[in-house]
Amino acid sequence: MSSLFVDVWHGDLLLNQSEEHYYWSLLNDQEKQKADTYTRPELQKKYVKTRGVLRKILASYLDIESEYIDIKTGDYGKPYLAKGSVNFNLSHTGNKFVLAVGNVGDMGIDLEQHRDRKNLSGLVGKCFSEEESIYWHSLSDMQKTQMFFRFWVRKEAFVKAVGRGIALGLEHCVVDPESQACFLNIPAAYGLASDWKIVDIQLKQEDICALVTKNLEYDYKQTELK
Repeated sequence: MSSLFVDVWHGDLLLNQSEEHYYWSLLNDQEKQKADTYTRPELQKKYVKTRGVLRKILASYLDIESEYIDIKTGDYGKPYLAKGSVNFNLSHTGNKFVLAVGNVGDMGIDLEQHRDRKNLSGLVGKCFSEEESIYWHSLSDMQKTQMFFRFWVRKEAFVKAVGRGIALGLEHCVVDPESQACFLNIPAAYGLASDWKIVDIQLKQEDICALVTKNLEYDYKQTELK
C-alpha cells in the first residue's frame, strides 16, 4: 500500500442551531471576529460551518485541538497549514463543500453546480484554449453546458493547486480533450503538463468537481461528512 494519500471530504453547509454552537466553538478568535462582520445570517452560518468543518477535519489528521490549528494565507489567497504533515484545499458553492487533504504536496480542488448560464460561448472564447474551444464547439447543445463545467473545474483546480487562482489565466491551463485526466499545456513556471494529473470527483449529478495533484500514485478515499 502506498504511504501517499489524498482524502476527499464532502457534504452540505446547512446548519441547525445546535450545530451552529458546535462549529462556532471550533473557530479561533480571528475567525469569530470575521463571522461577526456578516450582516446576513445565512452567509454567517455558511462561513461558520465552512471554517468549522475545515478545522474539525484537519484536527483528525493533526495532533492538536481544532481552534489551535494555525492556518495561514499565501500571497494570492491560498490557505495552508503553518505546521503539519498534510496539505489541503477547499471549495464550496451553494450549500455544498468539498475538502481535499493529503500528503502529496500541492493540490487543488474545485466544485461547481450544473446550471444553465447565458453566453457560455463567450466564456469559452475567453477562458478556453484553441484546442479546448474546438472540442467544445463540436459537442451537441445538450453536452455543452455539462462539459463547460467539467473543463472549468479542472482548470480552477489547477490554478488553486499552484496557489495563483484565476488570475493565472485559465486559458493557459489546457486540458487534453482526447485524454481528460491530463493537461496538454500549463505555464512553464509550474513544470511540465505531464507532472500533473486530473481526477474527476463523482458526487451528486448536479455537482461537478475535480481534483488536481502532482502525477503520483496515491491511495484515494472519498467520505461524505454527515
